[in-house]
Amino acid sequence: MTRSTRTNALLVLGALAVLVSGWVHFYLYFRGGYRGIAPESTFGLTISRSFAFNAMVAVVIAEALVLATRFEILVIPSAASGALFGLGTLVAYFMSRTTGLLGFEESSTTTEAVVAMVAEVVAVLSLTPVAIGALARRRAPAAVPA
Repeated sequence: MTRSTRTNALLVLGALAVLVSGWVHFYLYFRGGYRGIAPESTFGLTISRSFAFNAMVAVVIAEALVLATRFEILVIPSAASGALFGLGTLVAYFMSRTTGLLGFEESSTTTEAVVAMVAEVVAVLSLTPVAIGALARRRAPAAVPA
């Protein structure tokens, strides 16, 4: 695989992983009973609204990642956004299992949680090297012709 093909493959893999995570949150909001959970609100955000917000953001990031396969200018921001999305969602899940998040504490491990966690880890592991590599290439001095 050439560098470009490898980068594009990682961008698409990251997009799929972000979409899977977003789909899980969409499913839990509309079908999993999370729509009505609102123990606390911070700046108008409740745990239930955060699930809907997560799903919407996932679609936008996944689209940017797919567009980045064609437009070099989108590689760094979309890969960084996708990696941070995965990391942030993982942190939020672990907070909900330990200290609580927006007044909500998760106590059981579900299939949906495992699927989302795997997807978020895949997003972080596939998109972090893309963002770092693209940033390093951008900062590398241009070769001077001899």
